[in-house]
Amino acid sequence: MNYQKMLKEVLKASGWTQEQLAAKLGVSFATVNSWLNGRTKPQKCLTEDIQRLYLAQDVTREPEPVYVTLVGAGGVDVGDYVILKKDYGNETDDEAIAAQKIDVLSGEVLDEKAMTVANSVETVVRGTRSAGRIYDKFETEARAQVMFKMGENAIARVVRW
Repeated sequence: MNYQKMLKEVLKASGWTQEQLAAKLGVSFATVNSWLNGRTKPQKCLTEDIQRLYLAQDVTREPEPVYVTLVGAGGVDVGDYVILKKDYGNETDDEAIAAQKIDVLSGEVLDEKAMTVANSVETVVRGTRSAGRIYDKFETEARAQVMFKMGENAIARVVRW
């Protein structure tokens, strides 16, 4: 995806004005406007910031943020991103979802140790959704950002399905 499309999605998902986006990136309105109209491209030093803004936008189209409990999340920290994948090979749970820590820009898996999205009344933290409640919201993968850590568990906000 090119930066013009990323920036348009950021503006749409966030509800920000071009001026607000410019302020977040530390550039002028005219610079952002030029990128959006395809007249220029961002400087290399800003491309990572643009990618982070794009990846962090909640594009789930849900009326409220969607949070899930990650079980076995010892290897993640607040701010980390995880990829949620339907676990078709799980013989005990038809709606199992595995999670792995990823690099926010490349999508590369950083930790092979799989976590799971909680799916029972004993493990789902109040205010979060179980794997069964989000299983049909996405095809095979979704993305979430870790918001809180609680020992070996974490709460993550789903940002993309």
